[in-house]
Amino acid sequence: MTIDNDVLRERISLLGSFLGEAISRQTGEQTLNTIETLRQGFIQQRRAPNAANQQQLIDFIASLDNQTLKNVIRSFSIYFFLANLSEENYLREQRQALRMQSEHSWEGSFRRTLLECRERNIEPAQMQELIEQLKFIPVFTAHPTEARRRTTMNLLQSLFTHSDALNNLAEDSFAYEQAKEKTAQTIDLLWSSDEVRTRKPLVYDEINNGLHYFNASLFSAIPKVYRNIKDAIVDIYPELTDYPLPAFMSFGSWIGGDRDGNPFVTHDTTEMAVLMHADTVLRHYQVLIKKLRRELIHSDTIVAIEPDVYTKIESYRELDRRVFDYNTDDYNNEPYRRLLSIILAKIKSTNSHIQSKGSDSEAEKDAYTNPQELLEDLRIIRKSVNTHDTAHGEGLLLDMIRLVKTCGFHLAALDIRQESSYHSEVIADIFANASNLPDYQMLTETERQEWLTRLLEKPGTPLIYTDNLSDKTREQLALMNSVATLHKLVGQDTFGSYVISMTNNASQLLEVLLLMRFAGLCKSNGQGQLSADLPVAPLFETIEDLKNIDKILPAVLDNPLYRGLLAHSDNTQEIMLGYSDSSKDGGIITSAWQLYSAQQTINHIAAEYGIKTRLFHGRGGSVSRGGGSTHNAIAAQPAGTLHGEIKVTEQGEVLYAKYANTDTAVFELTMGITGTLKACSTRFVVQPPELPNYEALFARLADAGERSYRTLTDHTEGFYRFYSQVTPVQEISLLNIGSRPAHRNKGLPSKTTLRAIPWVFGWSLARFTLPAWYGVGSALHSVIDDEALMKEMIDYWPFFNVFISNIEMAFTKSEMSIAQAYSQLCDDETLREQIMQAVTDEHELTYSGLNALLNQTSLLAHQQSLAASLQWRNAYLDPINYIQIELLKRARQKDTIYDDGDFSVEDPLIRSINALAAGLRNTG
Repeated sequence: MTIDNDVLRERISLLGSFLGEAISRQTGEQTLNTIETLRQGFIQQRRAPNAANQQQLIDFIASLDNQTLKNVIRSFSIYFFLANLSEENYLREQRQALRMQSEHSWEGSFRRTLLECRERNIEPAQMQELIEQLKFIPVFTAHPTEARRRTTMNLLQSLFTHSDALNNLAEDSFAYEQAKEKTAQTIDLLWSSDEVRTRKPLVYDEINNGLHYFNASLFSAIPKVYRNIKDAIVDIYPELTDYPLPAFMSFGSWIGGDRDGNPFVTHDTTEMAVLMHADTVLRHYQVLIKKLRRELIHSDTIVAIEPDVYTKIESYRELDRRVFDYNTDDYNNEPYRRLLSIILAKIKSTNSHIQSKGSDSEAEKDAYTNPQELLEDLRIIRKSVNTHDTAHGEGLLLDMIRLVKTCGFHLAALDIRQESSYHSEVIADIFANASNLPDYQMLTETERQEWLTRLLEKPGTPLIYTDNLSDKTREQLALMNSVATLHKLVGQDTFGSYVISMTNNASQLLEVLLLMRFAGLCKSNGQGQLSADLPVAPLFETIEDLKNIDKILPAVLDNPLYRGLLAHSDNTQEIMLGYSDSSKDGGIITSAWQLYSAQQTINHIAAEYGIKTRLFHGRGGSVSRGGGSTHNAIAAQPAGTLHGEIKVTEQGEVLYAKYANTDTAVFELTMGITGTLKACSTRFVVQPPELPNYEALFARLADAGERSYRTLTDHTEGFYRFYSQVTPVQEISLLNIGSRPAHRNKGLPSKTTLRAIPWVFGWSLARFTLPAWYGVGSALHSVIDDEALMKEMIDYWPFFNVFISNIEMAFTKSEMSIAQAYSQLCDDETLREQIMQAVTDEHELTYSGLNALLNQTSLLAHQQSLAASLQWRNAYLDPINYIQIELLKRARQKDTIYDDGDFSVEDPLIRSINALAAGLRNTG
């Protein structure tokens, strides 16, 4: 799709004018003039750089008080909200226009993908098989740098609707004037409401934010996705017209279940998350049932109703009597409405039973015991309706059936995650309190596996005869009991996997299974046969752990007890791959290479042991954390590593960009599904003949890139002091952004103590974007004699093509002049010059290397629309960056003279972080 930037700029300018009017009206002309001075000044600097003018602008910023800086930052922040919204709306219109032209569709659409399948001679039976094995599972996570409030998200959602009307109405019409008025009023509200939180968010807030997207878009988007693929199938594979689509989508969440490094996530918050999930989806089902009751008004005095409908009503005789106690004859001749009223009562009782945590015995009598019972009732109605009114039978009724198949009563499967050493400490505590067990901490890895296996083999639930357990152990056992209770109460899909981060030994999987035994989540039949209600998923995230997969996986798969366990999980082992920590550890190139190699290793091990695997990709929003186009990233996976299923994290920072509006959500889900479909077909994933040579060259690139990266990050004394001073990472951990701490430990951050997200976020805000590209220039320069082969790799190896494309996009967001300004915050001049020289040299190597490889003279020369979008953003990002530098100086001065009463420096500082995140997008 091509973007007409003139049209887009015109739309953004209109919304910007409304913003200017709101600012002038609410804060006065002086504030607006200050904003305009900075805006125009930095735009001019981009057009014609002038050192004297630049210094004048910096001095002007330094002269402004905190309250004025707050208003300036807010104006740019809201401007980026409006610009992003306009861009999203414009792209949606472009897709709609393509959809209307039946012979055209965009790359990644269902229609285009299925047409490509036909062209590759994928027969109807093969297509049906591909869809049967398809499973796309986006998993929502909280983001410790996501500061946007639900209030702001709701306003932007309203604004999306109003601006859409503006773009599609005649300017001389009354409706256009009304849309203008509503748009202006909404922007006025945006300015007068707080766009960032004024308090530290609770885990409850983060759960609520995640659930917002289901009500805002996903409950509408999910049925549309199924309809769109069905329409494409009927059009392109008419042989499959009567094929009933399986539920190939499901959702997961880490919010309320991810306890790794977050002391605020406890068994109570996990319970709260599950109950909130169930309440959200069951309340939505009630809304849909009420809509259906208004639609399905067919009378049996006019149309013939299937006998099964009356039989089902009769089976609910007692509940039917209570539901219609006000008038036993109500809906007597409208059996669909009668049955729907009963279904509504049962859904309400189901929710009451779940929210009471099983204590409401009256509700339990009428509650559905599982989603299948609800589906059976809906299908009975649909079967009958289709005999006389297919439009309604294939309408909302079918949409609800598909939604229930996708979301059940749990909405999104909650994963539990904890760091491996945490479990080892808990097991050691349990062993220490049992007289018949050895000192666990003194056991070798082999001995640990032997003892754990021995205990797992014993039948029955193990008992603990002591009150001397540590608080950590008590919390872990309470978690397991909560999971067991909720699993039974809400349904078998309530929880996804138990993810073990920093997995580096086979015993760590067995430890979690033993902990599950204490709550009955893992059982042994006494004959060496083990089963578990939650699959255990190792997370490999450091470079070393990724390299050791070929040792860790076979060690656990060689355990007969564990192999027997997999037989109860469809013989499938879920394995999570961490993009964030591997990139932070060894740099972007070696991370990409080790993740690529790890998938091949996993595939070979799975084939050797005769098991299936589900890969769980822990991708972030930024390129250095695995971000970029989901469709291209999935489609470019190593050949043969996807077997129909893929699970992928959707980081909190990109949830708004992907799921704020229904049409955008449909697009994003479609792109993920079609990427998975392509990656699972051998007709799409064809290994290039020169693949061994390509892989060998990429391995050399990875080695060279890692050496360069580690020289800077591991072997430069004072590097992390430099990082903590020149980026806002210290301030990120103090501000009201996320419930999870930014550091694993207090004190000066280091590679091991700093979390991957703030690591990337800090560099992005300071415009280095260093984790996304550092080492690439050295790597490309080291193999310059093989440049012809690399250019061939771009043409014939999707993995390399996507990798280079993402690097180019992220590298373009780096801005060395701004980075130099941030570097002045480092108080050690020698250290500053040493590191900035290394960064500047690598930046120049990367710039020249990418342009040479891509046969261009400027970055993004082959992606003009993206280049234009980034270019105009820069002029608006510059003032925020310089304001943030000034605020960091003020925040770090004790007894600062700038702390003017109620408008402390912290307030505009958090807003500067929010504004830069909105402007840059994909920051962490």
